Amino acid sequence: MPGEPRECRKHAWRCAELANSARSPELKQRLVELSRNWLKLAIELEKAHALLQTDEEYLSPPVKGRFRAS
Repeated sequence: MPGEPRECRKHAWRCAELANSARSPELKQRLVELSRNWLKLAIELEKAHALLQTDEEYLSPPVKGRFRAS
């Protein structure tokens, strides 16, 4: 799946850092919003990764020899 939560969190952190040094309130507000959006994306990606992992485990073929044919 494209997208890595870790990278999104790095972008969020960078936006927060930039917001702290922003000279205008408008720029600061926009950077804070971007930081929050990056964090939301990271959380959504983590949920999607967990769901895909669960689906893969559920749908994977049985281990050879685990089940006997009747």
